[in-house]
Amino acid sequence: MKTVTQIKAQAKDKNRVSLYLDNKFFCGLDLETAVKNGLRVGTIITEDKLENIQLESEKQTAYSKVLKLISVRYKTQKEVEQYLFQKGYLAPVVYYVIDKLNEYHYIDDEQFVQSYVASHKSTCGKLKLKQQLMAKGVSESLIDSALQDDFDQTDEILHLADKYMKTKEDTKENYLKLFKYLMGKGFSYDEIKSALKKDVQD
Repeated sequence: MKTVTQIKAQAKDKNRVSLYLDNKFFCGLDLETAVKNGLRVGTIITEDKLENIQLESEKQTAYSKVLKLISVRYKTQKEVEQYLFQKGYLAPVVYYVIDKLNEYHYIDDEQFVQSYVASHKSTCGKLKLKQQLMAKGVSESLIDSALQDDFDQTDEILHLADKYMKTKEDTKENYLKLFKYLMGKGFSYDEIKSALKKDVQD
């Protein structure tokens, strides 16, 4: 059994307190968790109970940090997991936060893919879009669903091609460089060939 001898507000974060047991620092806690569990000077408590309170506090702190993170930019589930593990949180805390975010639809990989593709398709081909999304931890099935065979980027290819060739002469060498440039953007050879052929026919 331990006795709470001091509960002190932390200077850098007024929403957290430092908990002292038997006149020795034990841990930092989320203020709300400390109040909820009735911790006060003189409280006598078991180590098991303290561990449960500490875990509850860690969950609340991690959840608050992630809410701030995703308010700046939407994240995939994998990105949130990596962020929390890098911060040193243990698996039970990480997956508690993930479950809560999913429950409130604060993270949604399917929605993330649709939004990402819509905002990046003007400058990236299917191959590059898929590579970038997989790097963010999105499942391949969700990506393939968004980038189906009817995903046409002819207009985007032609726009980039016109911009690239605007100050260049219409020579075979520059035409080959254009192909290389567009393939570097993640468009396939067949997509580029089809789009440029259509442009010539039009």
